[in-house]
Order: sequence, then structure tokens, then C-alpha cells
Amino acid sequence: MFGDFWKGVGGKLSDRWAAALFSPAFAFWCGGLAAWLLRPGPSGAQERLRELSRHVQGLSPIVQGLYVVAPLVLVTLSGLALQQLAPPVLRLLQGYWPRPFAPLASLMRRRLSGRADARSARLRDLAALPPASLTAEQLAERARLQRRHRRVPVPRAQRMPTRLGNVLRASESRIRSRYGLDPIVCWPRLWLLLPDTTRQEITAARTTLMLTVQTLVTAALFAVWTVWTWWALPISLVVAFASLRRALPAAVALGDLFEASFDLHRRLLYEAARWPLPTNPSAERAEGARLTTYLTTGSRATTPEFT
Repeated sequence: MFGDFWKGVGGKLSDRWAAALFSPAFAFWCGGLAAWLLRPGPSGAQERLRELSRHVQGLSPIVQGLYVVAPLVLVTLSGLALQQLAPPVLRLLQGYWPRPFAPLASLMRRRLSGRADARSARLRDLAALPPASLTAEQLAERARLQRRHRRVPVPRAQRMPTRLGNVLRASESRIRSRYGLDPIVCWPRLWLLLPDTTRQEITAARTTLMLTVQTLVTAALFAVWTVWTWWALPISLVVAFASLRRALPAAVALGDLFEASFDLHRRLLYEAARWPLPTNPSAERAEGARLTTYLTTGSRATTPEFT
């Protein structure tokens, strides 16, 4: 009976294990097992592995099954914990720090703003030159500066103390400046109206960013295995640095899709709210601000008339 039971469960467990193999939590616990096996001592890794195998073979079938299920449960719970940790860690990476760190945030914000203003001045100098007179190096520099310029909000008051925070804040700032819509207020409403393909693209981009943050958290926690072996610390530092480097382009991709959803589908927000569509870009900024106010606080005015 137990043989048939474990045979039936085995197929489901293989699917669960296949999904867990690609999670940061699985890499964390595998690294811990490797650190335990390779720790300094009189017996080597092969001898420790053989001892563990003999120990498991001497147990009852039910206990052996628990030895298979328990790691899967541990990896699953660890993955859920990482998913809960990722959003607050992402906010810290954006620069939303507790009040005691306000002086440090102000210092870093001024430092990043000074660099951004210097790049903007250089970009204006290159833009003032006739296009035909630009060399290949100047064209490449202008393209690079234009990409960097898009990653920083134009108003200094909206800038964040980290590059990652500036990337996401710049997308919000451009939406507010172009269309008068407050993305923080309008985004939950617009999300419900977006086409499925658009929502899938944004979800995939956000998943990539959150997975990068989870990898960063896992890399930081990986340093605990230094209690058994020294090489856990350099691995932790290398993976954490690589995750930080990867987080910035992931945030750029998410910010571009977030901004593009307003560029292409903001009409759906007006139509769903029965708000009159703006007739020109200048009027759109004013109407967008009025629509944001209406969605935030409501209104008892007799204008505009719903369409």
C-alpha cells in the first residue's frame, strides 16, 4: 500500500521539485548543504554524504518519504518568505528610507542631482550643435546622455537618493507632466482596463524585477554559511553585486512599459469614468489634473457633463 502511495505522490513531487529548482530559495539551501559537506574536519564531503545516505536507508519508508517532502516544504516556505520580503527591500533600494536616514538621503540626492545636472548641461551643448557637424564619438555620447537623462526626473524635488528610485520616479514624473494624470491615483483604475497582452508584459517585467530583488536578498543571507566555510562570503558579495547591477535595467524595462501603458491606453480611463476626452495636448494636462481630482475626492460640480 505504501509503495503505491509513494508512487502516486512521486509524480506530483517531481513537478514541484522541477519548479523549485529555479528559485533563489533552492539555491540558498543547496549552497548551505554544500557548505556543510565541504566544511573543514577529519572526514571529507564524500564520507559525510555516505553517512547521510546510510542513515536515510535505515529508516522506515514513511520517514524516508518525509525526508523527500520536508526539503520541498522548506524551499516552498522560504520562497514565500522571499516574496514577502521583496517589496519592502525594493522600496529601500528606491530610496524610501526611515527618518533617521534622512540626512544620508539628502546627501545622496544632492550628489546624484549634481551629476544629472552636469549631464543635462552637456546634452544641451551637444543638441545645440548642427547634426552634420557631430562626430561619431559625439553622436554616441549624445545617445548615451539621452538615455541617462530619461532615467532622472526633471524637477529636483522629485528626485530620489538612488539610481533605481530615480528610474521609476522619472516614469511617474513624465506621465504627470505630459497628461496631468497622477499615476499613483490612476494606475489601479487603468490596470483594470488594460488589454491582456499589455498586462502580461507589465507582469512579466515586474516579475523579473522582483526576482532580481529576491536574488539580492538570498545573496545577502547566503553569508550565514560562512560559519562552515569561508567561500560563502565571496559568493554572497559577487551575487549581491550582480543582482544590484541587474536591478537597474529591470527597473528601466518596467518603467518604460508603465509609461507606455499611459501613452497608448489612457483613453480607456477617460471613457470608463465617462469623462470628456481632451481635444488637444494643452487641454489634456488640465483635464488630466481634473480627472485625477475627481477620482481622488469626487465632485459635486455640474461640469463637465458625462459622455
